[in-house]
Amino acid sequence: MKKKIEITYARAFFCITIVAIHSFPGLLNDADTPDASLPFYEFLRVLLLFATPSFIILSEILLSMRYSNGLPDDFFLKRIKFILMPYILIGTFFSLMNYLDSDGSQGFFEIFTNNVLYGNWHGWFIIVIFQFYILHALFYKCLNKANPLIMLVISFLISLTHSLLAYAYEPYFQWWDTYYPFHNRTALPFWIFYFIFGYYLGKNYERIMSSVKRHLWPLCGLWALSVLWIFIMYHFFDVTYVKSYRFDLLLYKVFTFLLVLYLMQVIGKHKFTLLLLISDVSFFIYLSHPLVNSYLSKALASFVGVPSIFLILLTLFTLGFSLGMAFVLSHFPLSRFVIGKNSLHKMLDKHFSHDAG
Repeated sequence: MKKKIEITYARAFFCITIVAIHSFPGLLNDADTPDASLPFYEFLRVLLLFATPSFIILSEILLSMRYSNGLPDDFFLKRIKFILMPYILIGTFFSLMNYLDSDGSQGFFEIFTNNVLYGNWHGWFIIVIFQFYILHALFYKCLNKANPLIMLVISFLISLTHSLLAYAYEPYFQWWDTYYPFHNRTALPFWIFYFIFGYYLGKNYERIMSSVKRHLWPLCGLWALSVLWIFIMYHFFDVTYVKSYRFDLLLYKVFTFLLVLYLMQVIGKHKFTLLLLISDVSFFIYLSHPLVNSYLSKALASFVGVPSIFLILLTLFTLGFSLGMAFVLSHFPLSRFVIGKNSLHKMLDKHFSHDAG
């Protein structure tokens, strides 16, 4: 399969956006942040929630592009080695930090179980991605035979109904919270629409992206309407919770995803070395950046008087430290099981050697 530069750039863009989202608490919780700016940045944080679902959708798009007719025999073994292992190792370190910072009321194993096994930490998206892997392996033949439009409509209704009930009907939410073995935000009924969308987009990628180009302005109009819908829910119906599984974000995330892909196609005519590097190590950045973000937030607290400057600086410094950690770890044996299967030395050589010449 020919590598799509826009997917590479989009992965980097979503990664940067995820880091930016996690920079907002340092701003919004600081007493020195100007009160007049809080409503704008609180709503902006909601709009940026497309990032994690987009990262998850990308995984299924790539899967569908390569393996729409079945997975190779070593597929799950490779994912366990280079995705699940970093998840467990970084999750263990994150749990240890939580334990050392706690008052001792919870033991380390209890914290580890809650974070890593249950999915109550920022790495929860890996649980969703592995569910996508299993769904793909089980149902690719059915999806190849089914009508894509019908599957999209059915899955959208399932995801919308689930997210609405989880928000508005407490017994439904409590049922999932009690009986579902993982954190309720990883529940498959919400994510099934994104799985179906990612599968058919990957399988029909060229045709769909050509359609996006031809119908760009109508798509922008739909995107604007979806933002208006979120604004109405947020300001007039007090739907203010900041979670990726908000019921009013379903279509907004799809429209945003398509527009970002198109934008990355446009700028893909040029080489942006930093985006290539961030994309290659994005998985590690996603898992590791909260380890430094909170400390950097305190160090940059003097900038909260100018919120945009604070967010930009915190995002850039967090990215820089995460890349630095990846570089340091790459010098140790078996670092692939922490930073992912890509060798950082090879990445740096690949992306920077030609520039140096």
